[in-house]
Amino acid sequence: MATIKDVARMAGVSISTISKYMNGGNVRPENVQAIREAIAKLDYRANPFARNLKIQRSRSIGILLPDMAAPFYGTVVMSLDKTLREFGYHSLISVYGSNYGLERDNLRFLITNGIDGLIYIPEDLTCEEFYELTASIGIPTVQIDRVIPGVAGDAVLVDNGEAVYQAVSRLIEKGHTRIAIITGPKSVFTAKERLGGYLRALSDHDILFDDELVISDQNAFATGYRGCETLLGLADPPTAVFTTNYDITIGLVTAARERGIHIPEDMDVFGFDCVDVCTMMKPPLPVVHQPEVEIGQTAANYLIERLGGYDGPPRTTRLKCRLAP
Repeated sequence: MATIKDVARMAGVSISTISKYMNGGNVRPENVQAIREAIAKLDYRANPFARNLKIQRSRSIGILLPDMAAPFYGTVVMSLDKTLREFGYHSLISVYGSNYGLERDNLRFLITNGIDGLIYIPEDLTCEEFYELTASIGIPTVQIDRVIPGVAGDAVLVDNGEAVYQAVSRLIEKGHTRIAIITGPKSVFTAKERLGGYLRALSDHDILFDDELVISDQNAFATGYRGCETLLGLADPPTAVFTTNYDITIGLVTAARERGIHIPEDMDVFGFDCVDVCTMMKPPLPVVHQPEVEIGQTAANYLIERLGGYDGPPRTTRLKCRLAP
């Protein structure tokens, strides 16, 4: 049986172009003709099981995300589920643990088990891989927190770069010039944007970049813990650190306390996403707070609109973060 990859290869176009054609998107006339000829020659047929499910509606929405332990993800999912239930939909939640193989497998499982739509926080899949897995199904998808470059569809993001820019600028205004950042993998969309905000703040305030002050690893407690050890071991350690993730922040604070480092007297720290914990510290630790509830509500409403027949162009919403306290 011919696959969508076979059609793309014969027509000389990308899988994403085939998907766009099959879902009624704008495709160049010359490509339309090539696609039609390839489909006819290969006798390609989309998955009939998926088509039937699409018509019958299962009233279920797949939610695919990398983690559920961090409060950010938990709050977003609760908001998504609450809004979806208001419209009569149930959530099928799948966690892939930042594991590339599981991300592919779990996505495949969700879309072949009758979901009407997908809300997805991607990490490692490429545009080609995403379309290879989803093209013949044709369900609406909303990406949140991150996007896969090249995938056309609705997305709900936050102003990562601007939020970090404002936070690092606040540290600079307090007199810090040796400011480190501990961030997630540079391949991850949010980590890239947050690092960009850090670099822009340094540049705009005429502070020289020092690559010793940039630590990038997994979004995990161990990254913050080991990062603190590394930074304190430098000949000229930083006087302030910005952390880009809840687990990283908690890891850094834990390591600092074990070593008798007083925050903010000995080392200033600005965190991300751990508002409940950090505001209870004495003194409160400043953090970037994302609008988790609004992210979930907006994404769910976008998907409901698509399921209701809205066929307008892809929408991307950037929600503002706030600095707390």
